[in-house]
Amino acid sequence: MMANNTAKTNQKLWPMGAVTRRTGIGEHTLRAWERRFGFPTPIRLSSGHRRFSGEQVQHLLLIAKALESGYRAGEIVPMPLSELEQLLQSSGVFDQPGTSADAEEITSLAFDACKRFDRDTLSALLHSEAAVLGLPKFLRERVAPLLDEVGDAWGRGEIEIRHEHFFSEVLEDELRGLRTPLEASAKGRPVVIASLPNELHSLGLQIAALAIVVSGRRVRVLGPHLPVEEIVQAAIALDAPAVGLSVSIFAEPKETAREIAAVWERLPEGVGLWIGGAGSTMLKSLPAGIEITASLDDLDRVLVQLAESSLGDLDASVISRA
Repeated sequence: MMANNTAKTNQKLWPMGAVTRRTGIGEHTLRAWERRFGFPTPIRLSSGHRRFSGEQVQHLLLIAKALESGYRAGEIVPMPLSELEQLLQSSGVFDQPGTSADAEEITSLAFDACKRFDRDTLSALLHSEAAVLGLPKFLRERVAPLLDEVGDAWGRGEIEIRHEHFFSEVLEDELRGLRTPLEASAKGRPVVIASLPNELHSLGLQIAALAIVVSGRRVRVLGPHLPVEEIVQAAIALDAPAVGLSVSIFAEPKETAREIAAVWERLPEGVGLWIGGAGSTMLKSLPAGIEITASLDDLDRVLVQLAESSLGDLDASVISRA
């Protein structure tokens, strides 16, 4: 056991008491699982005390969620993390409410992982919060506040741009991973989402894409930095009922407004145009009929309107208003 205990000393380690409080799993239960199933595998200090990595704590949170949903310990504790996540996703457990840590604790853990470029811990943290909160609340209560906190921390000099980029990269991958299993059951004509030329940021697209698929609507993500005509032609080819454009705070407002107007002029009649992202509220004098979807509530609103106006395309009752 001792040979396994020196490799991870640069990680933030959790003592047994903190793990039991965080997960709700008792100390005797954790020790029994370690003996019987080989998990968790805590790091042993020279004193003999057990310490747990952040990744193991997040894995235990998913196990606790599965136990609450009626699964047996013998079935899920030995299960690899990837299989457990798939099981929870396919059984709908990810969409059920649960108990999560407070936002301040999550922010602290996320910042700590970012500063160490610890992808495994940050990824596991995001996974577990999505599982415990359900996807609509995860987007509102974790993703949106974390983005604000990361931006503020960078502005205060608490983290560097490399940490912010690392966080965005991991979060984008997690959002894609959460969306993929839901796409098979999504319905209706797909909403096309993209970013305009000279817009290199794509995180907003991934947030919007997950929110759209959670609502039950199909989505097609074209990515950032796309010419106006390419966006329009994709919308026509896919018979899209709406196009969503993500605008970051770094976009030049006047040029962006001109490009948005050009998309609006070229779209077929009846196709909606939604403008989201942190830079959307800075835009002035947009043509009438264009929807500003600066928040997830705004996006829910236009999705409901779209469903209600597309009878036979998608039932408005499935749209999330969480």
